[in-house]
Parts: sequence; structure tokens; C-alpha cells
Amino acid sequence: MENKYVLAMYDIRGKQEFIYRSGKIKEIMGASWIIRDLFKDYLYDAAIEYRNIILKKYLTEDVDRRKPDVQAIKGYDPNKETLDKFSFEEFETNMKSEQYIGEIVYDGGGNFILLFKSKEVAVGVTEIFTKKVLKNTGSLRVLCTYIEDINPDCYQSAGDKSGDYDRLYEKHRLTEGSVLVSIPYGTLPIVQTDPGTGNPLTAYYINTPNESGYIKLSLENQAKRTKYETEYSNFDENDKKILDEIVEETRGEDSMLAVFYIDGNNMGAKVQECLKEVGTTYDDCVNRLREFSKEIQKNFVDDRLNKLFKVKRRQVIGAGDEITVICRADESYAVIKEYLEDLPYPYSSCAGVAVFHSHAPFSDAYRIAEACCENCKRYMKKHGFTDMNLIDFEYLQGGIGLELEDIRRDNGDLDNSRPWRVERKVNKKETDVKDEQVVSVAFVERVNKILSLFGKSNVKGLLIPSLLSEDAMKTDIRRILAHSSKEKKQQILDEIKELSGKNDNDMRENDVINFFVENCKLVKDLIRVYDINFGKGI
Repeated sequence: MENKYVLAMYDIRGKQEFIYRSGKIKEIMGASWIIRDLFKDYLYDAAIEYRNIILKKYLTEDVDRRKPDVQAIKGYDPNKETLDKFSFEEFETNMKSEQYIGEIVYDGGGNFILLFKSKEVAVGVTEIFTKKVLKNTGSLRVLCTYIEDINPDCYQSAGDKSGDYDRLYEKHRLTEGSVLVSIPYGTLPIVQTDPGTGNPLTAYYINTPNESGYIKLSLENQAKRTKYETEYSNFDENDKKILDEIVEETRGEDSMLAVFYIDGNNMGAKVQECLKEVGTTYDDCVNRLREFSKEIQKNFVDDRLNKLFKVKRRQVIGAGDEITVICRADESYAVIKEYLEDLPYPYSSCAGVAVFHSHAPFSDAYRIAEACCENCKRYMKKHGFTDMNLIDFEYLQGGIGLELEDIRRDNGDLDNSRPWRVERKVNKKETDVKDEQVVSVAFVERVNKILSLFGKSNVKGLLIPSLLSEDAMKTDIRRILAHSSKEKKQQILDEIKELSGKNDNDMRENDVINFFVENCKLVKDLIRVYDINFGKGI
């Protein structure tokens, strides 16, 4: 049976660029919240506005008496213990009413999918929505793709028959290349512009430490700050102090912070896998997708972040399987390890960490953390891994503004032991245990313990010989062992014997030297961050 319904997908373009175009943490957090609430803040109002236009056009009685603020798009609460069930039959009934003109199908994994009453409604709502976004944010772009000829019995493909979602995704993929990449407005020679973005300055921001008492902002930065202040005003007093306290705690010490970017692995494949468990109808697929989205929220956020970062006063940006966290540098290893090792199978994530001085631009540190995360994902793809927790990190002593590969090349650090594998505490998979080509954090911690027996000055002094040559490293280790007490030397021998799994009771000095030479890459990685206490939790 033919119908006029339309399946539409909304995609926010340039999210990372929008969030991290500013180096100010308040604007970064505000931008993250703008994206999180974009549909709630603008799309729903756009739908109400368009529905009321229809009512005024086709009905003679006063629209104001019809409760014009009642929602025009039927949604669902993803946080409810028992999720609302989607029913295509109920959707059709709602579309015959005067209240609703659409219904949310699925909101999760970066996808926002709706069913609209008709093509005209989808186009009309989207036009109002995108204008609202442009007017209020200045530069954020939204791409809408839609398909017609909806088949209630074929949301996903069945045999040779393409499902509605597959048709929508394919059209969306082809449309992405035609999206406008420049901002849809310009500036005049007489207009003041933001030196960072080139956007025209349109607003004042008062109560600043500047001599003038104010600063000028573009529409984009004004929107970010306004959103930040709105959300910040709803925090309790303890939450308001989180970021300031993290920075304050490091003053007088090393002033080092860490930002890490966490991203779930193979989430697209897991979505497809979950759909194999059900039939092809809208009712089956949509309800399973909603359940899957709730599982992701529970496993990646509720069970992890709410316990770990809330209690330990970490600052969190983002949601879902893609998360950014700020904390003290000397606590970052323990924090990220605890997060990853508690992820239940089959879920896994890659994490990139950038350790930086608190006065450095946060956006640059984030960019390096994201590059470290991508390095983990490339490693997984290269070796055919799918469900492994990996971590990579970089200590930004300098080189802010450079790419990760350039920083490592300048530091002679392209050949390193990373990424490291974080084993699950429970429900371990075979690859978690048996894959020896990836250095495990359990092994890292044991090697770090042995290094600590050398003494801090000896550990720091070992970096240059390890970079020069194998012979230089051997010579320096002999020197360290020669100046160690008999008890300390025996403790080192016992640790290496246990770690190596050797039964030979007669461990010799050459065995210690050979052990460090064999693990030279890992030793260099540990020495680089030894002085900033990145490995305090190791």
C-alpha cells in the first residue's frame, strides 16, 4: 500500500571542528552541549512552528485555542527503565491527528532518524530548523537526507530487497560530498573579525579580566558561552568547582593536565549485528535499535563515567561511546585503565591521551589525543583485531600545533611500544589473553616496577643511552647495577626472573641487561613520562 511518509536522517556536520575551533575550555564545553541538545532546542520548536502554520492555513478557527506549544514530533525517553515501544500502526494513527507531524525513530550512535507525515512536512520543518541553527550558532551545519515510498515491513534489507534504512544511508553517503563547507555569510572590510576564525564580531562579553572590562565575540563564540553559562547555572556547587580545582591542584607542582579521547570500536558493525537478531519490519528493527542505544549508554557512560569520574572529580565532555575527559596528568593512567578494563565483552574502546601544561591550548592537546586514539584504531585494523581495548599517549613537551607523527619524528619516538593493551577484568576474550604482539598494561606495570628500583635519577639518565645505541644502553645498565646495593640488585634479578618465567635459579647480570635491551621500546616510553608521574598509577 502506497503512502506519503518520509524517512529522514539528520547529520550534524563538522562537529569536532565546531567544538575545538576555540582554545577556551568554557567555549569548548558550551559547543559540546549545543550539539548534544541541538535537536531538542531547535528541531522540536521548528516542527511546532511548521505545524501551526499548517493549522492556520487550513483551519478557520483560532489556532491559539489548540495548544500551539504541544509537541508536534512524538519522541521517546531513552533513559526510561522500560523503553517506549515503537509501532508503525500507532505512528499512522498519530499522523491522522492534528497534533503530530512526525515521530523519532532512533536517536543514537550519531544518527537522528525520523518518520515524517509527508515530503512537504519534512522539507518545511527542515527549512525552519536549519535557519534557527544558523541564526543562533552562526556556523553549525546540518545535513538532512530523506527517502519516500516507505515500506513498514522492510526497515532493513531482506535478501535482494533493499531496506528503507539501507536506501537512506546510501543516499546520505552520496549527498555528503555536496554539503556546503564554507560559512554561508561573509564580512566587509569595515567589520571587525575574530582573528582565529575570521567570523564577524557581533557581541560584547562583559566582566572579563581585560583592561577594557569586556571582550568582543562572534555569534558562534557567543552561542557557546551562553550555552555554557546556562548549563553551568544548573550545576551544584561541587560540580562548579571541578575544573578550577583540577587546575589549582597542579599549581606549585608540575602544572600538568591530561586529556583523553575515548571512542568505541566497530560500533557500526555492532549495530548491524544487533539487527540480525530480529526481523525486517519497522517495529522489530526500531525497538531493537532503541534497546541497543540504551545498552551503549549504560555500558559506556552510566556504569563507567558516573562512578569513576563523578566521584573522582573528573571533567567530562560528550556522551555515548565517544567521550573526552580532563584530569590531572599523574592520575590519568589509573583513570583510563579503570575505564577500559571494566568494559564488558563484546564492547571495547580505544583511548588516546595527551599530557600537556595547563597553560597550553586545550584544542591542540585534544587534537593530539584524538590522533593517538586513531593510531590505536589503525593498529587494530592492520592486525585484524575487533574487540580489544588499546591506549596510546603523547607527552607534549613542545610542538604544539604540529601533527602527532611530526612530534614523534622530532623526538625520535616513531619506533615505540604503543599502543598498549588493557585486559578486561571479567569476560575476557581469547585475543585479550593470547595476543603477545601487543604490549599489555600488566607487563608495563611490572617493567615500571623494576625501573623504580633503579632510582629516579638513574631512570631519567637512561633515556639518552637508550636512544643512542644498544651498546650505550648496556653500558649504562651495568653502571646502575654496579652502584646498586646487593639487596637491591637481588630484588631486580628476582623481579626479572619472575616476569620472564625462567626457572633458572642462577640469574646473572647479563640476563638483566638482555631483558632491558629486548624491551628497549617500552623502557623508552616509560622513561619519557617518568618525570611527570604519568605512571604514578602504573
